[in-house]
Amino acid sequence: MARALILGYFGARNWGDELILRSFLRAYRDILSRAGLKLAVTMKQQPDKAYTHELQDLYPGLSFVPISPFLPISPALNAYRYLICPGGSLLQNATSDRSLQFYLSVISRFTGSRKAMLLNQGIGPITGEKMASATRRTLGKAALFTARDNETLEWVRGSVPDDKLFLASDAVFACDQDFAPKGDVRQRRVFVFVLREGVAEEAMEFTIGSVPRTHEVNLVGLQSADMHFLREVRVRTPFPHDRVEILGPTDFSRRLAGSTLVISERYHGLIASLIAGVPFVGIGDDPKILSFCKEAGMPSFVRDALHEATASDLLERAQAAFDASRFAALATEFRSRQAAQKKMITALLADGQAGADTRKSTNTGANP
Repeated sequence: MARALILGYFGARNWGDELILRSFLRAYRDILSRAGLKLAVTMKQQPDKAYTHELQDLYPGLSFVPISPFLPISPALNAYRYLICPGGSLLQNATSDRSLQFYLSVISRFTGSRKAMLLNQGIGPITGEKMASATRRTLGKAALFTARDNETLEWVRGSVPDDKLFLASDAVFACDQDFAPKGDVRQRRVFVFVLREGVAEEAMEFTIGSVPRTHEVNLVGLQSADMHFLREVRVRTPFPHDRVEILGPTDFSRRLAGSTLVISERYHGLIASLIAGVPFVGIGDDPKILSFCKEAGMPSFVRDALHEATASDLLERAQAAFDASRFAALATEFRSRQAAQKKMITALLADGQAGADTRKSTNTGANP
């Protein structure tokens, strides 16, 4: 049985990363199990029993590998035939050069008969020509690279051969999601703010405080680190009424459909809004925020442009740009790219199995 390592920043209570992992396992488990793959997933923290059971229900026999600084040089990587990066923004150095170097080092271990599949990837931001060149060299060794957006596709074009390069979408579009209920959805007079600490705090507090009295306010944290910040915002912001709730990822996804507007500093807050058919506004200067809003035809604001925008201003701009049929068509297109990607991965795994069988047969013949 061949083994594959799923590489990502999982187990860190980041809703976006966990959503990517679960969506990938749900959508691709039949393909991976038919290929006879035994999976292991990299974990930032040791998973508890509930987390372990949840993922093993999605893929029986799945195991966990701790993320450590020594992983790129670990002999244990030799046990894996495939490396699969199911999505996200691993390849960036906004966090640090060390993070980017870590992932590039792991990916570079998978060449030749040991294949790296980088799927649904978003590149950047990557600063510095040295780090950009190292990233392009490493990506050129991948057996398959699929981009989640056109900006990423163009960034890697010329580094990855055209026959190994594909425009896909975020892994969340690979399967149905519980924040996109079927049938009629009850409309809710609520502004949803998906916030992160340190992006546009003072401006966002002004905007949150300007929500009309006719509407409720949901403050949403998609990472555990955001929740303390939201409680501080709740205390120090002069709201015109008391209908303000702080929500974590589970309540956000359950209550999203039918909301008036989502104003999000988190990328997957925007992804979820598009799938649920809710108008949204992206906040911040992160390239993935700007790129997704542009593709969806929805407004975005960098922090310097937000200081005098009231909630009503943002709602007016979002409603003027919103087109439910465009949202539905874009979601359909994103899902169709995932369907095409499944065929590519199926073929790649079949080629890998055929090559392994050939090598096994050759070795057997040489040593009767």
